[in-house]
Amino acid sequence: MRKLLRADLSRLFKNNLFWFLTLCLLVWSAVSSYDNACNLINNPGPYSDIVIGMGIAVPESFCFDGGPIVLVIIPVFASMFLGTEFSDGTMRNKIVVGSKRKNIYLSHLITTGAASLVFCAMWHIGALSALPVLGVWKIGVLTWALMVIKSALFVFAFASVLCLISHIVANKAAVAVFEIVFALVVLMAGSMLYNMLLEPEMISGGVTISANENGETVMQPIEPHPNPDYVAEPERSVLKKALNTLPSGQAILLANITSSNEEQLDLPIYSYCASCAIILVSTAAGMFIFKRKDLK
Repeated sequence: MRKLLRADLSRLFKNNLFWFLTLCLLVWSAVSSYDNACNLINNPGPYSDIVIGMGIAVPESFCFDGGPIVLVIIPVFASMFLGTEFSDGTMRNKIVVGSKRKNIYLSHLITTGAASLVFCAMWHIGALSALPVLGVWKIGVLTWALMVIKSALFVFAFASVLCLISHIVANKAAVAVFEIVFALVVLMAGSMLYNMLLEPEMISGGVTISANENGETVMQPIEPHPNPDYVAEPERSVLKKALNTLPSGQAILLANITSSNEEQLDLPIYSYCASCAIILVSTAAGMFIFKRKDLK
């Protein structure tokens, strides 16, 4: 196991795609975080929902918004990195020399997960560029650390699912397309659930404008009425749990951390447990399937 892991990690650190994606994420995060921070200071109006206290802007309002981007980057890397194992015959060679399939799978999972955590870390490190403009996080060190752990868990959980897919679909080109499409579908599902749960229970009626007998304009408020798109209980609880189970849903919630609506939708402990469950179930399923897979 140690030899397999050492070999996979060595190949990871020599992989040009890994370093290219890592650099791109770091630069993108640094530039976007600094630009957003400057816009928040110079134009506070459009960012009124992420200002607290006496006009104090909070850097965490956008420092954790890179989760969805990281979830798109991971399948690009995982499909190419693991797909090479099948296309180049490396997988068969490992089995021929006596390596157990269980150890091969675990080595791939750890390597892919490590790369995914590096991508996640690069986004957090790049987001530090906002601190000179906005100052330190207002949420406190403990809360910040819990958010970082949450992002690490759902990133690793997503990587474990992609590792499972990579060992089911052996074709390098096919798995690349499938995993990227899968990531986009999962992100769309998370976004759809989030938007559904954001629907208010009551819709503001607005105002009616009319003229009285003197020709003066009169505005009369319309009473609020129930929103037909509002998701009520018990369906609401089910959708909230689904949102907090999907890695993409957790990423979207983390990206909207300063929203009061997000606080009502977020289930922190449930999210941690869901990510751990995804890791365990996908790993067990992957090892079971790969053990019986016919490597042609």
